[in-house]
Amino acid sequence: MDQLRHALATALGVPDAPPAPAVKSPLPDPLDSDWVALLRRLGIPFPATPTLGQLVQRSDAASREREAGGRKREAAELRSAKDRYLKAREQTAWALVKARFADLELSEKAYRALKQEGAMPEKVFD
Repeated sequence: MDQLRHALATALGVPDAPPAPAVKSPLPDPLDSDWVALLRRLGIPFPATPTLGQLVQRSDAASREREAGGRKREAAELRSAKDRYLKAREQTAWALVKARFADLELSEKAYRALKQEGAMPEKVFD
């Protein structure tokens, strides 16, 4: 998208606008969650700035290892913490999408159709 904008600005002779400052996501940060605190407490390694996918993978692997090792309660606690965080994140994302639809004066029916389709709210919000 930036390349297209730059090409259009160059073709029209308009100077490029300075890049917009990075905006912090309104979605809950996983590093501040109880889930990641539990990962740290259990000594599960992950990168300093992990993606959500990396955290999910490490958490799932650790849960499987603990269950195989007989520590089923820890495995269940880890799965539960992950599920709670992901559900809260999804609910927040859908609330933001709904608010954005209201701002754009789009119908409630369009919002419900999008939600029923199984769209990822984080992708819709971006």
